[in-house]
Amino acid sequence: MNELAITIRPGRFEDVEAEAELNRSVDWCFDERHTLAEYHDDAYEPSSVLVAELDGRLVGKLELFIARKSTYGQFALIRRFVVAEGMRGRGVGGTMLEAATALAGAAGCAFLELTVDVTNPEAHTFYKRIGFNEDRVEVIMRKPLDGATHRSDHRAQAEADRL
Repeated sequence: MNELAITIRPGRFEDVEAEAELNRSVDWCFDERHTLAEYHDDAYEPSSVLVAELDGRLVGKLELFIARKSTYGQFALIRRFVVAEGMRGRGVGGTMLEAATALAGAAGCAFLELTVDVTNPEAHTFYKRIGFNEDRVEVIMRKPLDGATHRSDHRAQAEADRL
């Protein structure tokens, strides 16, 4: 397989629409333009958004936050990491994680942390292959306020519900 010429760079305000589309593609609620624009506001931390570009098109994004724990010191947290449909399995995610790892290391972070849905075995395999280990399992709980059931629309969760 040929290596793709993927460029990793900080996200820019002009990327907001493409970022929103990536988030919508995996059914995340963080898809609204004004919400994403906040990540690019100078007062927030515009460098926290990393994007992957291929031939001028956004094909991936993640948010990298540097935080601190009293026990370990600085650590990095990856949130809202998504690769465009059709680009998964082609090196985009690995390239993005290499860039995030380098930034976290340069910032003096003790470790890099992310969360992954337990119903997404492909992602678990990917993360384990590149050195991530499970630390703990959390359960997301919802309390309906409108009387309706609001289940996750994650594809793997829907398949598990059918079994």
